Amino acid sequence: MDRRLVTRLVGSAALGLVAIGVAWIVVTGLLARSQLNQAKAELRQLRSALSSGDAANARSIAHDLSAHAQRAHALTTGPAWWVTANVPALGAPLETARTIAAQTDLVTSRVLPGVIRLSDTVTSTSLRGASRINLAPINDSEATLSTAAASATDALAQVSAAPSGTWLPAANSARSSVLTSLTGLRDDLTGAQRAVRTLLPMLGQSTLQRYFVGFENEAEARGLGGLPGAFAILTVDHGRFAFTHFGNDPELSKVSADLDLGADFNTRYGQDAPTETYINSNVSPDFSDAARIWAAMWEKKSGQHVDAAIAVDPVALSYLLKATGAASLSDGSQVSAANVVALTQKAQYSRFSIDSARNAFLNDIAQTVAKKLTSGGGNTVALVRAATKAVGERRIAVWSADPTIQANIVAAGYGAVLQSSNASTGFVVVNAAGSKLDYYLERTMSYRRSSCAAGTAIATFTLTNDAPRSGLPAYVTVRVDHPPAAARPGDNRLLVTYYASHGADITSVKVDGRRTGVTPLPEKGLVTATIDVEVPAQASRTITVTVREPVRDGPLQVLRQPLVRPMKVDLDAPNCN
Repeated sequence: MDRRLVTRLVGSAALGLVAIGVAWIVVTGLLARSQLNQAKAELRQLRSALSSGDAANARSIAHDLSAHAQRAHALTTGPAWWVTANVPALGAPLETARTIAAQTDLVTSRVLPGVIRLSDTVTSTSLRGASRINLAPINDSEATLSTAAASATDALAQVSAAPSGTWLPAANSARSSVLTSLTGLRDDLTGAQRAVRTLLPMLGQSTLQRYFVGFENEAEARGLGGLPGAFAILTVDHGRFAFTHFGNDPELSKVSADLDLGADFNTRYGQDAPTETYINSNVSPDFSDAARIWAAMWEKKSGQHVDAAIAVDPVALSYLLKATGAASLSDGSQVSAANVVALTQKAQYSRFSIDSARNAFLNDIAQTVAKKLTSGGGNTVALVRAATKAVGERRIAVWSADPTIQANIVAAGYGAVLQSSNASTGFVVVNAAGSKLDYYLERTMSYRRSSCAAGTAIATFTLTNDAPRSGLPAYVTVRVDHPPAAARPGDNRLLVTYYASHGADITSVKVDGRRTGVTPLPEKGLVTATIDVEVPAQASRTITVTVREPVRDGPLQVLRQPLVRPMKVDLDAPNCN
C-alpha cells in the first residue's frame, strides 16, 4: 500500500479519535453538569428538610443527592477526561470540572451520612425529658462532627487548588459557587463541633454548673437590652436541670459586686454605679460585663459560686413558647408566645399598682415559663431554631466564667460582646427618665460609606416616641430625672450612644440638624459618643453622626440593641470581606 495513503488513513483515524474524544467530553460534560445542578438543588432542599426537622425527607433527598454526585464523578473520569485535562492551559477548565465532581461525590459520601445521623439525634424523643438532657448522644456526635468537618475542609482545599480564571467562564463560575457552598458547609460543621464542645461542660458533663439567669424588661432600656428585674438560679448536673431560686431586683438592690471592670468601664459608666446597682448592672451592651456583675452579686449574697450566666428577654421567651406551646399561670390564665411580651412589659403596670404584687406576678411568669421550657415537651428542632434566632438578635446571651468556654461562646456568636476586630457601627439607648416608655420606642438607623479605604461615613438614627399622650399609668410615665419645665406625661429622655470602629474619629454629631458637643470615649476598643436627648410623646428626634473611618478590610459589624420593637436598619456600604 502506498505510504502516503497509509499516512492519510492513520491521520484520518487519529482525527476521528480526537473528534470522538472531544464529542465524548462535551456530551459527558453536559451530563455531569446536569447531575451537579440537580445535586445543587437537592442540597438546598436537604438544608430545608434538616432545618424543619423532617428527618425522613432529609434521608430521601440525601440518597438522591449522593446518587447524582456519584454519577457526575463517574462521567468526568476515564482516559479522555484525564488526557484532555492534563493538556496545558487548554485542559484547565476540565481539570476544574473533574475536581468539582470528585469533591462533591466525596462530600456526599463522607459528610451527609453523619449529618443525617445528627439530625436523627436532634429529633429523637430520647434526647430531652422532664428537666433533663441526655448527654450521651451529644457526646457521641462530636466524633461524627469532627470527621465531617475534616472532610469538608479537605474538599474545600482541593477545589480551592483547582485552576481558576480558565478560558471557560462556566467552569470558573461553578468553581466559585462550589467554594461558597463548601465554605458554608465547613463553617456550619466546625460551628456545630464547637457548640458541642461548649455545650457538654455547660450541661454539667463532669461537674455541676450554676447559672444566674437574668430576665430583662425592655420597657426601660439598658445598653444590653432592658432593665434587669426578675432572675433565677439554675443548676445543671450531668444534664439534669433544677431551678433553686427565683427572685426580683429588690433582693439585690443593696448588694455590691466586689469587682473592677477597668478604667474604660469606670469612665464610661461610673456615674451609673453598675457594680452597686442591680438595675443598672447591664448598662453596657457587652454582656460579659453584666454577667460578671451578676455572678459577683449572687456570690456575695448567697455564698454560692456562679459558673455561667444567661440573659433573656420577653421576645426571646415568645420565640421559645411558640415551640413549646402555652403554659398556665397560678391564676389559671395562659402565658404564650402571643402575650408574654405585653404581659411582662405593658399589662403588668395597669394590672398592679403595688411593687410587691407586680414582682409576684413576674415571678409567677418566670417560674411557669421555666417549668414549661424544661418539661421536655415541644419540638426540639423548633426550640433550637427559636433559641438560635434569639441569640442572633442578642435577645439571649450566654457567658461562662471558664475562659476556654467563654472564648468558644464568643467565637460562636452567643456572647453578645463588643469586638473591635471589625469595622463597627450602631446606636444604643439607655433610659434616663426612669420611665417604662421604651415599650413604645421606634428606632430607624442608616449607615452610608462609599469605600473600603479610609474615609467619611455617616450614620443616622431616628427615635420616635409612640407613647400615647394620655391614659398610661403614672408608674409608666414617671420622671425620676430633672425633666424640663415643659415636659408632659409620656415624654421620654434617652442617652443615645454611637459606637464607631476602632481608630475612628467622630467629627460631627447633630440632633435635628443642630450640632452638639460630645466627648468621645473608648469602650472595648471601639470609639463612643453619647448624646442626651429629650423625646416628647408622639414626636421624633434624629441624630446624625459623621465619622472619619480607618481602612476597612473585614465585614461591617452592626450593633443591634434588642428592644420591644426591632430597629430598622438601612446599610449602604461596600462589601470589604
